[in-house]
Amino acid sequence: MDSQDDSQESQDSVMTITQEKRHEILYFAYGSNLSTTQMRQRCPFSTPVGLGFLEGWRWIINERGYANVVPMTPSPGGSGGEGSSSSSSNKKAGVYGLLYLLPPQDEARLDGYEGVPWAYERMHCDYLRWATPPPPEGTDDGEGSGRGGAAAAAADEPVRALVYVDRQRVTEGTPREEYVGRMEEGIRDAVWNWGLDEAYADRVMRRFWRKKNQRGERI
Repeated sequence: MDSQDDSQESQDSVMTITQEKRHEILYFAYGSNLSTTQMRQRCPFSTPVGLGFLEGWRWIINERGYANVVPMTPSPGGSGGEGSSSSSSNKKAGVYGLLYLLPPQDEARLDGYEGVPWAYERMHCDYLRWATPPPPEGTDDGEGSGRGGAAAAAADEPVRALVYVDRQRVTEGTPREEYVGRMEEGIRDAVWNWGLDEAYADRVMRRFWRKKNQRGERI
């Protein structure tokens, strides 16, 4: 009798969890919320689940001094430009970020932290994809590359996710000093714990706050 009760309780728990999961949405973090520590403070019930890739968009620091993504405009030469991929490796252009499962109570909290609707707008994007880490520049993106090839193809599935976008301030600017520290924490988290390639972070994100030496190298 006890075992049957335990079994029923277990089934009820599974059903409850499944029903709760249906109310969660995916959220794509590309700025300081790359830091899972910051996200736990802001949204304590959120769960990081893996890297995502937003194709056709470009990562910038805007004139407010915070991260933003803007639609990419093709250059006359056909290259996507800085912000995602190198033309030599012919990778698709876009933005890498961290995907979180977000329950309704945390979704409301996050709207407040993101300053909706005056700072950012909510956008539900249907063409985000799960992503393996972007391969380092200059490496072959074939099956033997470890981070690319067959693994990337298996993970290349479209998902629907919430993205916060500032459509009003789309000009590149200088990051606020306090924001740089939070971005660095997020980058370290994404690189060490989620496999984001640090060369991507250097090329796309850190270029906004790292100065160049006399040889043109960022320091």
